[in-house]
Amino acid sequence: MSGICPNFNRIQYHLLYVLIGIVPLAWSQLQDADFKPQVTATCKADHTMLIKVTFNNSFYGTVHARDFRTPACMSVGDGSKIVTLNISLLAPQGSSEYCGLLINNRTQDKSVPIAIRIHRTLELANDKFYVITCGKPELKNQQQSPVSLQLLDGSRKVTKPVYSNPYTLRIEITKPDNSFGFRVKNCFAFNRANGSVILTDERGCPAKEEAIGSFTYDEAKGVAEAPIRSMFKFPESSEVHFQCDVALCKGACLQPSCFGDVSNSLALNNDEGILMAANTVFVLDPSESPLVQELCENPGGVHPSWLLWLCVAFGILFLIMLIINIFLCSAMTCACARTEIIEKEPSIIEDYDPYRSWHGSQYGSRANLRMTPP
Repeated sequence: MSGICPNFNRIQYHLLYVLIGIVPLAWSQLQDADFKPQVTATCKADHTMLIKVTFNNSFYGTVHARDFRTPACMSVGDGSKIVTLNISLLAPQGSSEYCGLLINNRTQDKSVPIAIRIHRTLELANDKFYVITCGKPELKNQQQSPVSLQLLDGSRKVTKPVYSNPYTLRIEITKPDNSFGFRVKNCFAFNRANGSVILTDERGCPAKEEAIGSFTYDEAKGVAEAPIRSMFKFPESSEVHFQCDVALCKGACLQPSCFGDVSNSLALNNDEGILMAANTVFVLDPSESPLVQELCENPGGVHPSWLLWLCVAFGILFLIMLIINIFLCSAMTCACARTEIIEKEPSIIEDYDPYRSWHGSQYGSRANLRMTPP
């Protein structure tokens, strides 16, 4: 019994170490899959841009102007669900407060590229990138569900699309509200060097028919999809960022016509507020395309998604059982040890031998009996 318990304890400890490594990894995958920040911006009278980022989980990463990690251009999460960043719009280039401000020469709109990183120092594939512009209306309904932007190959999420292959651009509201309609507009793609390509205009109409088609809507499910006819990339790198505005309307959104005068179509606008959706993909050359696409290519890492939750639940239950068994086996080991000590306790009567040689006396020894004369 005493030999079985230590071996069982060693097995339990090894399994415990495995669980300690697996459960946090699975939990981090769940958090990454649910990483859908909401970003709003307000330009104030003191020539600063106040950027507000709302998360659906506690946030310990960083929000900073892209390529600028100076104190004036960065805000670190403290575990709350809201992070704010105040950026100067008048700081000259080269100063400590300059955060990479971009100015549109045609409209004079001021924009700032920002990065929302899950980790404080590392750059991860699930980080989000936005180009924030002043002047977009804020939502009156702050309880509105966040939106996500994904690239699909059929029904499968893709993070590494193949150059020139067709895909689907999907915008999804996580928990759609039947009292609000929505439409997608101002979609564009950009890279780290601030190069950009407009995909849809302010009406939501395709800017280039050869690149993207019109959006089709399923408002009951909160989904809008548009076909990307041929995947593209920028010459500098394979990294491509997508961003779209999602306009929410009280009731059904008025769908402007993509033909005729743009100003007349915009006059039908009944937007209540704007949400931003963004995502990043890494475009592969056709020669780099894998022969068989991996089933776990999406950031969540597990198909179907409920399987990961089931594994976490079983892991927690097994961990509780493991701890209880360790305590029970430890108690049994102590009981076995006490029983062996009692069974092996020496007895004076049983150990007495009249022929044994005792120190200090020769009485009763075999040697003394043989040496006695007749």
